[in-house]
Amino acid sequence: MSSWLSRVPLQGLLLAASTLLPPVASAANETVRVWLTTTSGSALAKKLNAEANKAFGPETGSATAIDVNEGVTYQTLDGFGGALTDSSAWLIFNSPQRTAIMNDLFSVSAGAGQSAIRLPMGASDFSRNNYTYDDTCCDLNDFSVGHDTAYILPLLKQARAINPEVKVFAVPWSAPAWMKFNNSLTGGGYLRNDLYGTYANYFVRFVQAYQANGVPIHALSLQNEPHNANGGYATMQMESNDQSVFAAQYLRPALNAAGFNGVKVLAWDHNWHDGSGPAGYPHEVMAYNGGQAQNAVAGVAYHCYESPEGSYSVQSAFHDAYPAKEVHFTECTGGFWATNAAANLEWALQNNLFGPLRHWSRTSFYWNLALDPNHGPRVGGCADCRGMFTVDNANGTYTRNEEYYAWAHLAKVVRPGAVRVGATSLGNNNVETLAFRNPDGSRALIALNSNDGATLSFKVRWNGQAFEYTLPPRSVASFQWGGTSGPQGPWYRLVNKATGKCVDIVGPSAADGTGLHQWACHTGASQQWSLVATDSGYSRLVSRHSGKAVDVADASQADGARVQQWSWAGGANQQFKPVATTGGYTRFEARHSGKVLDVSNCWSSGDGAAVQQWVWSNNDCQQFRLEAMP
Repeated sequence: MSSWLSRVPLQGLLLAASTLLPPVASAANETVRVWLTTTSGSALAKKLNAEANKAFGPETGSATAIDVNEGVTYQTLDGFGGALTDSSAWLIFNSPQRTAIMNDLFSVSAGAGQSAIRLPMGASDFSRNNYTYDDTCCDLNDFSVGHDTAYILPLLKQARAINPEVKVFAVPWSAPAWMKFNNSLTGGGYLRNDLYGTYANYFVRFVQAYQANGVPIHALSLQNEPHNANGGYATMQMESNDQSVFAAQYLRPALNAAGFNGVKVLAWDHNWHDGSGPAGYPHEVMAYNGGQAQNAVAGVAYHCYESPEGSYSVQSAFHDAYPAKEVHFTECTGGFWATNAAANLEWALQNNLFGPLRHWSRTSFYWNLALDPNHGPRVGGCADCRGMFTVDNANGTYTRNEEYYAWAHLAKVVRPGAVRVGATSLGNNNVETLAFRNPDGSRALIALNSNDGATLSFKVRWNGQAFEYTLPPRSVASFQWGGTSGPQGPWYRLVNKATGKCVDIVGPSAADGTGLHQWACHTGASQQWSLVATDSGYSRLVSRHSGKAVDVADASQADGARVQQWSWAGGANQQFKPVATTGGYTRFEARHSGKVLDVSNCWSSGDGAAVQQWVWSNNDCQQFRLEAMP
């Protein structure tokens, strides 16, 4: 046994061990992980805070029930995110906090876990200058994505390295000026009829270039805001018949001929309302010329602007007319015209996430991922828009804004490929919900208390079991349970070789900074840990009791440094490499110091001996057996 262990990576050992465990009951005692954002006055208080776990059990009490019903299913999800505009990319790439920002955005474990990016093809209103991929008339011989290789493509590759689930949705604000009747990037103008084929090849060249750079394109919109002819930045007009012809007769055939049959094409990409009423344009694209575009266009996309409250219901009208077609929600922004962060969080959740998703959207995108303190850089458009992040490169800092937390509450617990399922939602001024079943079998429920003044209690019922929860006013909680991956297990006790006692949380408390010690082994959650891989053979050790990670205090390099639990922040002092020793035992090497977990004075100490880090000395106090728990 010991020689086998010395050759098998621990990841494989854990997988093998997990296959031997008895199946966990479908609801009874199921651990529920919880993330919470609360408000205080006009500000945010807790921010995507990992709370103590809940657990399903026998239903009690008379609290209002939120039923999660997997027997009722709706759309499949593609992901959540924002737009990596030229401005956002330039700010993030040049920030000394780049790594932290990218982890905040895309890391499932350490950040929001965003899984989709909207990408302008060339300049938008939020660019440092106007450009396309071929600004030289009158062919595509000068086509190049060289502009993007400086900072846009590196960030996209970094995002996909952090989260391989990330999908890229690309869309042009304008064709090159020489392809348009008005010979200008700005002021709208229409694509020349004789250049439809050339423009289709422009799209194909873009997809090919990005594929060659390691960034596949998931979907292409035909045109951003085709009824926007703003003269201050790149815009282009297309009518519904133009989109139908371009998609069916030019773009789809060109993509297919180049081997990109799987790249989706989306129409409209403009507001829910167009002029005085609901946009008829998406329906017209599908119906024009005997429905020629229906084999070419995968679906339609909507924005939130210039539309009455609740206009997301127009998405259901489209879905009802064309149920086989996809619906996406691809743009809305907050701005400094609205300064109440608590109200902004609530509004974004209700109108940009819950509303569109309850009306068949497969995505929800915010506008700029990042802007600077002056709401730019920009060439035109909105003068006081707010990014998910405010990135101040003059001072080397960044701020997470309220929209970051709104999107994070879904992105963190809902994976691409998830299916929306039935869930009780009590409406405005009450508990509003969305529920999902992820591809790994885990379930997610997001609950918003949209009552601005009252704390509300409820119980979540699923599969004959329940747990109770209380949400303060204008607060949101994300719940996740079950599944086969992530910090939900499998769970292990860490049994010390020298003493036979288990690594345990003092108290046990759920607070950051609570120390770890050894204690007589029991079956409580304070002695159960899940190994969640980060990279390069390292993992974080996550507590079943608190959801927090094992952490070396103050990232100290010293022998004897205190080991505690702390909310996962992605630090090297929270990552450990499991290295098999002999006899079925393992040492855990800290990434930041190379030192190992160690029980202090373990030979002479009983219950309560502190866990510390110490240089590897090949003694039994530094070795632990992973004992699988049900």
